[in-house]
Order: sequence, then structure tokens, then C-alpha cells
Amino acid sequence: MKVTKVCCQGCGADLQIDESIRFVTCNYCNARLEVVHDATVTHTRQLDKIERNTAQMADNLKIIELQNDLERLDREWDNQRDGLLVRGKNGHVSEPSAVGSFSTGIIVIVFGVFWIGVTISQNASVFFPFFGLAFIGFAIFNMINGVAKAGVYKNQLGTYEIRRSQLINRLEKEKQR
Repeated sequence: MKVTKVCCQGCGADLQIDESIRFVTCNYCNARLEVVHDATVTHTRQLDKIERNTAQMADNLKIIELQNDLERLDREWDNQRDGLLVRGKNGHVSEPSAVGSFSTGIIVIVFGVFWIGVTISQNASVFFPFFGLAFIGFAIFNMINGVAKAGVYKNQLGTYEIRRSQLINRLEKEKQR
């Protein structure tokens, strides 16, 4: 059994320890120490500092994970939102609107009724009034589809905003620790 002399990292006191000892508590300041046996020297490290640093790194890691979750959520929403948007003829992109779909549908229905009225009053071929019915059917289909798309968009946006708000609240709580 070889006795080694080391210095306490907490108070600087000289400690006499057995070479096989890995952990020790200082008799003077009660610091918990790790005894490190390097190739040329034996020294001590204060475990409390290591534990505090480890705890702080764990807290920082939790913050980084929450920030990554927030960024991932934003990317996923951007991708999902892109699929829910309405595209116009010229590449114009807009959010689906129930009011817009409904009002456009009403305009096309009025046009279809007008078409039927004009073709009947002109004694046109029997097939021409059916074009008006096709306009009306097309308008009703697009109204229903547009209102449904607007509802899906609104629900998905609400879900995204709730999840984002929850992540931000968790992130704020972690930062306050």
C-alpha cells in the first residue's frame, strides 16, 4: 500500500491517500474529490464542480432539444401549409377562404341561371341550357370543396399554433431555470 500526497481542490489542504483510492472527502472542507492518476502525476478534481457543470450541460441540452423541436415543427408546418394553399392560374398562392369559395360559387351559379334563361329565351338548341346546369354543378362542387379546404386549413393552423405555443412555454420555463 503506497501513500500518495495530493492537494484538495476545495481548500488547498494536503491530503494523504492510498494509491488505490479513487474518491475521497476532504477532512478540512468536506469537498468531495475524485483522485486522478495520470501517467506522471496524481491530482484531485472537485466533484461538486463537475456535477454542477454536468447539470448545467443537461439543462442546456434540454433547451437545445426544445429549440430543435420548435424548428422542426415550423419546418413541418411550412411543408404542410404549402400543400394546403390554393394556387391561382398565374401562380398566385393564397390561403383557402370559405367566404371566397362561397362568393365565387354564388357568382358562377348566377351566371349559370342567367345562361339557362338566355338560351331558353333565344329558343336555342336543347343542349345549350345544360351548359348552364353544368356551370351550376361545377360551382356547387367548387363551393363545397373550397369550404372544406378552408376548414382543414383552419384546423391544421390551429393545431400548429397550439403546439408551437406549448413548445415556446416549455422553452421559456427551461430558460428560467
